[in-house]
Amino acid sequence: MKYFTTLVLLCMVSFNLTAQKMSSNKKAIIASVEAHKENLIQISDSIWALAETAFNESKSAEVLADYAEKNGLKVTRGVADIPTAFTATYGSGKPVISVLGEFDALPGLSQKTEPTKNPRIDGAPGHGCGHNMFGAASLGAAIAIKEQIEAGKLKGTVKFLGTPAEEKYFAKVWMVEAGLWDDVDVNVSWHPGANIEADVQSGLIIDRFYC
Repeated sequence: MKYFTTLVLLCMVSFNLTAQKMSSNKKAIIASVEAHKENLIQISDSIWALAETAFNESKSAEVLADYAEKNGLKVTRGVADIPTAFTATYGSGKPVISVLGEFDALPGLSQKTEPTKNPRIDGAPGHGCGHNMFGAASLGAAIAIKEQIEAGKLKGTVKFLGTPAEEKYFAKVWMVEAGLWDDVDVNVSWHPGANIEADVQSGLIIDRFYC
C-alpha cells in the first residue's frame, strides 16, 4: 500500500525526470513532496484503516484538517453546513487555485493492503476507489503551493477543499451552492488509477443534474 501511495504522491507533481534543465519552482515542489512524503503516506494509511463512509468521515476529515493547520493553512471546518467538509487556505489575492480532496469510503469493500480480495472485516466499508490517497496527495499538493507562496515565488491564494460524500451523495453540490468556488480561478483535481496520465473521463454513470 505504501508503495502505491508514494507513487501517487509523486505523480501529483508535474515534472519530467528526464529533463536536463529543471526550474527552481519545480525543484522546490519536488523538495516539498519529499519533505512531507512520510507524513502524507501515514495520513493515507490512516484514512484507509478508518474507512468512513459518506457524511461519516469525521476522523478522516480531522486527520487532513489537522495536518493542513499544522502546516500553516487556515482551516474552516463544517463548511456548507456539512460537518465533515472543510477548507484550508493560504495567501491572498489572485489567482485563487483550489485543490480538491476526497476521503470517503464505500460500504462493503473492506480490504487488507494486498492485491487479492481479502477483507479486513467482513462486510465493513473500505476504500475501493483510493480516496484515502486522493485526500492525502491533494493536501500535499496544496501544501507545496502554500510553501511557494510563503517563499515569495508565487502570488495568490491556494484553497484546499476537503470534500466528503463523493461516492454516494455528491457533497460538492452543496459546497458549490454555498459559494466555495465563487472566487476560484482554476480548480485542480485528479483520481487514483491504474495509469499515470492526464485524461478526461470518458464515461459517467450520472452525467447531469436537473435543479
